[in-house]
Amino acid sequence: MSTSTVRRPPMTLTPRWRKLVLVVHVVSSLGWLGITMVNAVLTFTSVFTDDARRQHAAILMMEQIGGYLLLPVSLTALVSGIVLSVGTKWGLIRYKWVAIKLVLTLIAAGLTLFSLLPGIRELAAAAESTMDGVFVEAGRRVDGFYPIIVSTTMYVTMTVLSVYKPGGKTPYGRRVTATRLRDRQPAPLAGPKA
Repeated sequence: MSTSTVRRPPMTLTPRWRKLVLVVHVVSSLGWLGITMVNAVLTFTSVFTDDARRQHAAILMMEQIGGYLLLPVSLTALVSGIVLSVGTKWGLIRYKWVAIKLVLTLIAAGLTLFSLLPGIRELAAAAESTMDGVFVEAGRRVDGFYPIIVSTTMYVTMTVLSVYKPGGKTPYGRRVTATRLRDRQPAPLAGPKA
């Protein structure tokens, strides 16, 4: 009795599910960018305002918006992107642009979880413990713009990758394509024996 490996076709989403997941992915990705833009305005206000009460309000709004929305929105964008790539012809690591987007999204989600959110919470705690009318010195530092610049650059890069799809297939993607083409070719017919 011989055992053979049976190749299953890759899981693909139906058109209806693909569109639904695509909508979730686009909305969550735009939401992530939107939250970043709102935090940019609030950071700008925090750094450059002449009113300490306005600075406190900006810092506390960063925590309210970013503290509650950044993590779920970023994870939704990450998971929906993975589902889209696995459930469509693009695959997770079959094309370079998808693999790069995956890496950038993982980095952005990691930075959000381990750097940005703790920084926002620390800044908000400083605003809450600072007396009314006194500036929070940490909220007046221009280095608060670095996370915004980095994340916005990453989001724009991911958008460009999604639109232009550069780079072609990865070595893995080329192997998968070659294997599928080889498997589709009909077996040669046996000729008459001499």
